[in-house]
Formats: sequence, C-alpha cells, structure tokens
Amino acid sequence: MAVGAIRKKVLRKFKLRGYILNTDALEEILSFLTQFEDQEDEAIEILLDEINKESLNSSVLDRDSVHRVISLLLEAESAVEASPSSSNRSHFRILDSFIIPKFCYDSTKKTFYERTGKLPIHGDASSKAALYRDRFQLLHQRLSRDPHFAKPAFDYEFTRSVSREISPIQSLIGQTGRRWIMGVISQLEDSGFYLEDTSAAVKVDLSDAISLTEFHAF
Repeated sequence: MAVGAIRKKVLRKFKLRGYILNTDALEEILSFLTQFEDQEDEAIEILLDEINKESLNSSVLDRDSVHRVISLLLEAESAVEASPSSSNRSHFRILDSFIIPKFCYDSTKKTFYERTGKLPIHGDASSKAALYRDRFQLLHQRLSRDPHFAKPAFDYEFTRSVSREISPIQSLIGQTGRRWIMGVISQLEDSGFYLEDTSAAVKVDLSDAISLTEFHAF
C-alpha cells in the first residue's frame, strides 16, 4: 500500500477514536507500520487498543506517548518470537494485576491520579456501585474530549457552530430547547425505565425505541 494511503488511513482511524496526531507522532506510527506489510489494519487497531489503555491527559498525541506504546508492543513481539512456542504468535500480553498501578479519575479536577495503598481482593458492598460510577465517568471524560462535544474555547464560536456540550441531567430543570446528555438506562421502578447520570435521573418512554441492530437493518 502506498505511503500516502497508509497516512490517510492512520489519521482517519485515530480520528474515529477521538485522537489527533501531531507530525512527529504520525511519522513514528508510519515507521512502526513498515514492519507489518499487508497487515497495516490489524497493526493500527492493536496500537489503538493499547493507546486506549494509557492514562492520557490529552487527545492530542505526541511522539513520546506513541513511542512508549510502540516500544511495549515490540517488546511483546520479540518475547513471543524468542519463546519455544513462537509458532503460536499472539498479541496478548499477560500482566500481574497486583503489580500494575491503579489509576482513578477525579471528576472535579478532570485528571487521573494513582491510587496508593493495598487493595483488597474482595470488594465491599459499595464496590459494585463504584465500579459502574467509575466506568461512567471514564466514558464521560472520553466523550467530552471528542471535538464534536468539546466546549468551544471562545464565546464567539457558539455563533459559528452548533454546540454539543454534554449537560448534566440535573441541569435540564427549567431549561428549554435541545440539550445533549449522556446517561445509562436503569429500571429504578417496576413501572418504567430511567435515564440517569451521577447528578439525577429522568423517566424515559422506550415504547418507540429500537435497538442498534434493528437500526442498522434499515
């Protein structure tokens, strides 16, 4: 495949995942892909999956952040090739969950921080609720970094484009017009379903809703 076509493919795939590549990061990725001729698509997807696991403070990727992930992938590739069972090549890497650092997301400061102290093997009664709350906050901050939902940097940009900034459900009280919200569907009562986030919940009518499978069938 021509270099120009690979360059466009890389930029498109990273943009779909919500990432922006600077020039140095793009060149680092193109150099990495030269080792996987005719397997560029698979290599890009694996690279994106590994980048998604990183605790990044920005959706703009520089050379250092990309180089760190590529180095880990190449180390894993070398370890597989050096193993006696190298014929069964795999892109999986086994890590000890008790030694890798644990990161939590601070929704107030909008940053990640490393959790210190020893974690119990078995969670307490609040662990399950915390699991879904943390997962929701991670998805929310990822969506908020997307260019389509990011808050305009200057007020005049509101007049130039439609703002799709995610609003908390609680802020809908007394508001009119179109708003963009993010939530999870919960059945808080036997009589109906609710859309809720960490601020509030609102009852929704799902009688005319269709699943994504049915939607794509159209």
